[in-house]
Amino acid sequence: MKSICFIISLIPLALGAFVWGKDGWRLAFWQTSVAKEMEVPIVEGMPELGTQTQVVWQEQFISGIESPLIGLLLSLILSLTFILLLRKKNDLSV
Repeated sequence: MKSICFIISLIPLALGAFVWGKDGWRLAFWQTSVAKEMEVPIVEGMPELGTQTQVVWQEQFISGIESPLIGLLLSLILSLTFILLLRKKNDLSV
């Protein structure tokens, strides 16, 4: 029973780490938009006259360091809950 509770309490931490790793293990906060830079000619059809950088913002969620921290917090809460429940169960059976 204790090992099952331990495994269940690690699920939020594993999910948080998975979501964080899927987006690239960034040590930054969550982002909801991403800048995409494109080189466009100043005069359309004449790139020899020069180009400029155009920034286009795309709506996209990128997870940050909060994801594993929230998973860790939830795992600690679950672990403490299971520990308290198991102690209470043992006290009642004795």
